[in-house]
Amino acid sequence: MRAETGSSLAGLIDRELRLPEIDGEACVHAQIEQAHCSACVEACPRGAWVLDEDALGLDTEACDGCGLCIPDCPTGALHIHMPWVVRLLGGNPIALFACEHSEARVDDATLPCIHALGIRQLLLLYSAGIRYLLLSTGDCQGCDRCAEDRLGTRLGQLNLALKERHHAPMKALERSPGIFVSLYRSDEVIPHGTRLGRREFLRGGTERLREQLAVLDPLNRPDARRLPPGELLPDAAGEAFHWPWVPVIDEAHCNGCDACAKLCPTGALSVQTGDQEKPPCYHLVPAACTGCGICSSACEQKAVTVHAWEVPVKDRVVLAEHTCRACGNRFHLPEETPDAGETLCPICRQTNHASRLFQVLQD
Repeated sequence: MRAETGSSLAGLIDRELRLPEIDGEACVHAQIEQAHCSACVEACPRGAWVLDEDALGLDTEACDGCGLCIPDCPTGALHIHMPWVVRLLGGNPIALFACEHSEARVDDATLPCIHALGIRQLLLLYSAGIRYLLLSTGDCQGCDRCAEDRLGTRLGQLNLALKERHHAPMKALERSPGIFVSLYRSDEVIPHGTRLGRREFLRGGTERLREQLAVLDPLNRPDARRLPPGELLPDAAGEAFHWPWVPVIDEAHCNGCDACAKLCPTGALSVQTGDQEKPPCYHLVPAACTGCGICSSACEQKAVTVHAWEVPVKDRVVLAEHTCRACGNRFHLPEETPDAGETLCPICRQTNHASRLFQVLQD
């Protein structure tokens, strides 16, 4: 009886430890009531995430800790511990990852699922100097968690962006469990002792500092979980390249209410005031976009959308200043909108203030 109780308790603890860590304040649904994000729900193969009109919740009995929701969460509100080690292969540092269904399971290099590595995780590794991944997987095609090659797709997208920026690609190598374990058991090439601050990490640091990955551990740093993926890409100033997320404003439908810019949590969308040389504008920064969709959820005109892995057409939407004939307040509209001659601000347009005032005077 005691043995059964102990086994049951151990199973319960193991299941609890596998559940994703949740940062409730970082979730899109905690930031805006009308959020449309359902990324975790769509990513979960067990239907463990439940979203209704009142709340987003996790069915802990259904969750098996696969981690597939982690890379799809745009704000980094979800996290599982990601074990990994670095070894030397052909003179290059290589990060080792094994699937828990692989025959090469080793505790400190085994993920529940290889496809829990998303764009943010890959870029964190790349920013820290890793160019090669050594993978050992199970039967992905027959897996009821993730039969599609999500990691391969993400690597393809990343490498396109890296090629455009004239940087080396990140390569994934799949080897037999025997070779994986053999390399894992080789001498660890990463010494301990050096720690990087956040700024040093984002700059890449020196080559010597890049070798301290075992201590740095970018995949599990709390301050790295919410970084916009685009900020981790090599600099692309002055040229049009693919970005993980690209915010777009449809000027024909925008009413200049500024809701998108006011609610954007990362500065990917902002209002820039004008001066004598430049008119005011909406400034679009793909590098800062996480794809959270708060801007599009907040836009009543459906003028704002967010696109994955596109080349931005423009980074500014020029605004024309107006004075509202009803309330006298200044407001702006995109220069290229069909409503360029509008004389009411967004609030007065919505409340039909001028018509009501006319009716009162008539009475």
